[in-house]
Amino acid sequence: MKIIYLHGLGSNGQSSTARGLSELGFDVISPDYRPQFYNESLEQLVQLVEHHQPVLIAGTSMGGYYALKLYERFVIPTIAINPCFEPATLLQKYLDQPAHDYVTDTPIPFVQAMLDAFLPTASAHGRQPDTLQIVIGMNDDVIPAAQQQQFCIEQGWNWNEVDWGHRVDDVELLGEMINRFKSQ
Repeated sequence: MKIIYLHGLGSNGQSSTARGLSELGFDVISPDYRPQFYNESLEQLVQLVEHHQPVLIAGTSMGGYYALKLYERFVIPTIAINPCFEPATLLQKYLDQPAHDYVTDTPIPFVQAMLDAFLPTASAHGRQPDTLQIVIGMNDDVIPAAQQQQFCIEQGWNWNEVDWGHRVDDVELLGEMINRFKSQ
């Protein structure tokens, strides 16, 4: 099964989640992209989807945000894990204290114009509920679970709760979720 996995801010396409999904037998396409740059990232990811025609898109944090943006455009089955639903708001803290790039071990500076470029996540009302799955880590210390749940309620989205932090803590469980999701 060909899937696209999108990493979060400060990570890369060779993240432990992408590698783990590959080890589980998924045909994983996990690009390097710079999620802090909305227009550049979305253009790159749209081209990737058009070229590879995946059967599923999954993403974590900022990758979850982009997975949702791609879902709006392509309506490909999507799993968004602890998605950064509102980057323009949630990333404000990085205007004063840069985010950390875990790959290069350098800061990721933000300016207001970068945040202003992010478009809100559109509601999935009217779409098939079996094509979108939100996964919320109940121990998320970056985007509190209650905040994610409230956003889902406002959007009319269902979600699944897991005992994870902000990152995927159990790639085998994610693999099971993907398989169950695709077999519905």
